[in-house]
Amino acid sequence: MSKARNIAALSTVEVGATADQTKADLNAIGVSGGRKNLIINGGFDVWQRGTSFASVNGLTADRWRIAESGGSLTTTREAFTQGQTEVPNNPTYYLKASVTTGDNNCSVRQHIEDVTHTSGETVTVSFWAKGTNPAGGSLEWTMMQRFGSGGSGNVSVTTSFTITSSWVKYTHSFSLASVSGKTIGAGSSLELLINQPAGDTSTTAWELNMANVQVEKGSVATDFEHRSYGEELALCQRYYWKDTHNGMVLTATAANRVIGCIYFPVTMRTTPTIVAEVPTRITQFSVVDKVLAGGLAETSQITPNRADVMFSSFSSGSLDVDNSYISNTASGKYITANAEL
Repeated sequence: MSKARNIAALSTVEVGATADQTKADLNAIGVSGGRKNLIINGGFDVWQRGTSFASVNGLTADRWRIAESGGSLTTTREAFTQGQTEVPNNPTYYLKASVTTGDNNCSVRQHIEDVTHTSGETVTVSFWAKGTNPAGGSLEWTMMQRFGSGGSGNVSVTTSFTITSSWVKYTHSFSLASVSGKTIGAGSSLELLINQPAGDTSTTAWELNMANVQVEKGSVATDFEHRSYGEELALCQRYYWKDTHNGMVLTATAANRVIGCIYFPVTMRTTPTIVAEVPTRITQFSVVDKVLAGGLAETSQITPNRADVMFSSFSSGSLDVDNSYISNTASGKYITANAEL
């Protein structure tokens, strides 16, 4: 039967069907509902901060956070062999968390913005994984409702699972509490955690490899939602953006001071924290290179869309006041904007 005939037949099934039934029917004929995955970068394609992190409590792959909780681990981007068939739909990358010293609550996690979005609903988590278990014999996965700064205390639902040395798809549905009566502050989220269980304090090494992570509403795990790299990058850049100075237009307001404005590629979640590294070279009208040394970076007028940047107090190099320059900084000099949850 063709997909067109399947879809036509499905229209009679949809009448009176539950949302989960409809999702299951669509999935069975190869039609997936768009924008169903609440996880961003679930395919681990975007790594703006780098591709290898040793003993880091914080962000690694975009939107993915590591909490060592007293243990130690290394996180790396790993590539699937082209043509492999263990994990379907031809993913390019997966995340590898190698725990060298275990500890309870050592975890991989992601915050999904806005705790109200899934209030009182069932959500289903699915992903592919392989590796080794902590000494206690299992891992935990948790959906935690976080109510933000000044908000109510966290509410969580937890269960356990065991991984093997082969890629296996794991799924579980979580019934989330209603947020009715809760105080919700800034930065609320629904957080997915995959961790060494809270009661397992063993220090034995373990390893978690993850691919195609999805959190979706309802009690049915459907096929992983693929988004283009450009779309996934834009979703990540709402929370974090990193770029070189190259091409940035600057104006000299003194012999050792230039100012410019940066516009973020997407509107960020909130007013970000800016870190600007000082450029090493700027060019006047593509004619004269000015090699700079030392210097300070300052930012002002920061909004979710833009920021002013000033570089000053260079220890060498003299600029022509009121002239415009183009930044052509050496590799490794960046401006970053951070609006993570």
